[in-house]
Amino acid sequence: MAAEEIIHQQQKRKLRSLAHALKPIVTVGGAGLTPAVLNEITLSLNHHELLKIKLSCGDKAARKKAREEICSETGGHLIQEIGGIIVIYRKTKITAKKTRPKKSIPSKRQPGKARIAESRPSRRR
Repeated sequence: MAAEEIIHQQQKRKLRSLAHALKPIVTVGGAGLTPAVLNEITLSLNHHELLKIKLSCGDKAARKKAREEICSETGGHLIQEIGGIIVIYRKTKITAKKTRPKKSIPSKRQPGKARIAESRPSRRR
């Protein structure tokens, strides 16, 4: 976990409410926490920031070990754990540029095709 970033209770409450509607993106199965699964979790955290993970790897002690390893390897914060489902959060390091759609320039009117607004007389007095 990053030392400079602390998640407060109000932030955790908000993140839990946002995570409620999410479905688990990554599932840790019987093979345990492999490097490929850790890589997938890291990529998903870069893209989503808030991630729900299903741990189907044995008993409670194995899930706890997997949870701690996920948080330490990815730098994520544990937000919630209910049974075999955990929610982790990590602020994205990559800042994505938000691009606005370009305003379309109206094309020149084709001859013979009048616009409706232009064909009506004005109602000014």
